[in-house]
Amino acid sequence: MKSKTTRYALIIGAVLAIGTALFIVGCKYSSSGSSSTPPTAQEPPGLPPDPGPAGKATLAGVDSNDNGVRDDVERYIAINHQDSAKVRAALMQFTVVAQSRLLDATDTQKSIQHAIESGKAIECMVYVTGSVQKEEDLYNELRPVILNTDARNKAYFAYDKQLGGQYFPGTPDSQAASACTFDPSTLPN
Repeated sequence: MKSKTTRYALIIGAVLAIGTALFIVGCKYSSSGSSSTPPTAQEPPGLPPDPGPAGKATLAGVDSNDNGVRDDVERYIAINHQDSAKVRAALMQFTVVAQSRLLDATDTQKSIQHAIESGKAIECMVYVTGSVQKEEDLYNELRPVILNTDARNKAYFAYDKQLGGQYFPGTPDSQAASACTFDPSTLPN
């Protein structure tokens, strides 16, 4: 029987492999979309303004409230996941790491650190949603929003190239909530 650490490492590896494969298939769609917000979605209060074309002008995009999440991605999460504060928090945790992966894509040590952080963010999403499948669905939904330009796609591939031969251990089941950078028990749903 495999240890919990080995099992989690295998889960994280599988999620990263599936995510990379789906990313490759989805790349052609990520730079063609015009808006990340459905026109019928109700906008919650307190969101940063839509950055428009300026949000795609640089790799970093626009982060007007300086929380580590691009405004276009933050808006997408808030508008499309209004039913769960826990899911929004988990997606924001993942997105902070995803943005760092792009910005530090050519630095091997930072890429390895961001891969560890990504694993934790994925574990947090699994914990919050209660399902690896739901986490994968959220990841697959968010990926084209995060990687919405050719420069961001190229940065992702550069980041991914830094990770060859690395091993990323998982978090034991009994400590799954600790993978979150927030306290899930303090959020209502």
